[in-house]
Amino acid sequence: MQNIKTYIGVFLLFLLVLGCEKEGDNIYLSGLEAADLSVSGSEVVLTIENSDLQVLSFSWQSGELSVSNETMDVASGLPGMTVEVSASSDFIQFTELQGTGDQLALTGARLNALAKDAGLQPDVPSPLYFRVRSSVGNNMDPVYSNVISVEVTPFVIDMSKLYLLNSEQNDTLATIYSPEENGEYAGFVKATGWMNFYFQEGDGAIYGNNGVSAVPFELSTDAATMWNCWFPANGGQYYVTMNTTDMEWTATWLPKISMGGAVEDSLAFFKSQELWAGVIETAAAGAQVTLSSDALLYNTGTGDADAGALTTTVSFAEGESGEIVLADAPGNFTVPSAGTNTITLDLTGASGWTYTIEEGENLPQEEVVIPFLYLPGSKDGETGGSWTFDNFIPQLNDTLYGGLVDINSQWGFQMFTAPEWGVDYYTMGESEGLLEMNVEGRNIPAPAPGTYWVKADVKNMTYELIPLGDVLYLSGLNDVWDFNTSIPKTGDGVYSGTIEVTSPSPWGFALYIESDNWDDKFGGSDGTLSYGGANITDDTEVGTYTLTVDLYNLTYEMILNQ
Repeated sequence: MQNIKTYIGVFLLFLLVLGCEKEGDNIYLSGLEAADLSVSGSEVVLTIENSDLQVLSFSWQSGELSVSNETMDVASGLPGMTVEVSASSDFIQFTELQGTGDQLALTGARLNALAKDAGLQPDVPSPLYFRVRSSVGNNMDPVYSNVISVEVTPFVIDMSKLYLLNSEQNDTLATIYSPEENGEYAGFVKATGWMNFYFQEGDGAIYGNNGVSAVPFELSTDAATMWNCWFPANGGQYYVTMNTTDMEWTATWLPKISMGGAVEDSLAFFKSQELWAGVIETAAAGAQVTLSSDALLYNTGTGDADAGALTTTVSFAEGESGEIVLADAPGNFTVPSAGTNTITLDLTGASGWTYTIEEGENLPQEEVVIPFLYLPGSKDGETGGSWTFDNFIPQLNDTLYGGLVDINSQWGFQMFTAPEWGVDYYTMGESEGLLEMNVEGRNIPAPAPGTYWVKADVKNMTYELIPLGDVLYLSGLNDVWDFNTSIPKTGDGVYSGTIEVTSPSPWGFALYIESDNWDDKFGGSDGTLSYGGANITDDTEVGTYTLTVDLYNLTYEMILNQ
């Protein structure tokens, strides 16, 4: 736009000069002078942490243009001011930048990209040269400001990796890859059902679900409106793709990997080690088997429900270097020896996925599953001081436990991995809200007697006690996402009331214990509640309903009143 204004201004001046020359008067444009350039600093060390921050700013001053005829004004946009950036002081090669008015500000990410384009080596301080070019048109020679040198230490922007961050964006859950560094990523990811996450590229850009369209698997970078992304209800391993141009991602769930050919069987996913493995029984050496999975594909067109998912086949073959690759049709894998063998697949990493076939039965050893955490001490106000294992909370996913608990504690309580003494247990860490294992003489502090939603995250080592209130909040009803609709408490852990559906929501609605707490959500279907589950979609007809929710038994009932 700046250049267009310049050309128009020069053209108008040219016409004016011609018109005046016919009358014998010449009009001259004068005052084009070199700008005086200044900068906020002389050296900058760039890191991923200061990518979004302003790290360098430029300003300049230049003389004012004037027209020899006092009745005429200089056209707006003149002179044209352009900042040139180069790795050499002779500016044989340079990049052009446009400022705002007489200023230019650069973020760490923008300066790092300029350094990379100029050929500066990562982690090595090198000069970048800046100058301002002033001009009034292509038919007149420009003038240049003083040259400023800034010592810049760029960092490597690795755009070959895309990180899946947790919902707090402070921990990496998985990584997928773009070997061409072209914004097209893919890879296998271990995920729990309804696992929430965000994508982050190597340059720090964060992608979440588009909160404006609310279409699952559609992406956005607008921090003000985007939500976290999420996986469907099925846990296990997914083949995930993500495209920053199309702003979409997909998830293909592999429920199992089937063997065909000489052996008809299947491989199971051992999630603690992220390995697929199965036992092969063959009568002769050299038998050949194939590997494929009848999978479910979720994308922007299908949504996150199994009913809409596309059935597809993921096929594996052996690559030229003996690695596993994806293929259009299953390839053959040779079993060297007869008898019992174990085949193991490792699909982690960018590529070069591997497999082994070993004699004997050598399946991976899965980690011990702890289905409940028991809370001795949480009822000693009722038991006369004795600690029992009557209270417990179930496992919600690989690392999260949660449940409704009546707490009447005198001295606090602990969280045991089994209903017996002498096993591993969790207690409060250095401060409330933090967990630590097997610390003698320290308890989770006793809250006031009452009913609480007790939550323990054994990966991030945190816990939370949320008191059960007098109302349960509904968000999403009539496609209104706030906490202004609620139903009252009518019994122990039971809430019941009438709700009005005026416009069935395309996304359903969810239940929340606390107002403005989006983290602790309950969804469900067919009368069964699930923590963090998909939204309830029983609001299909306009009318008045009676909704009854039992948080102890994790059930609900929604009846349309006639």
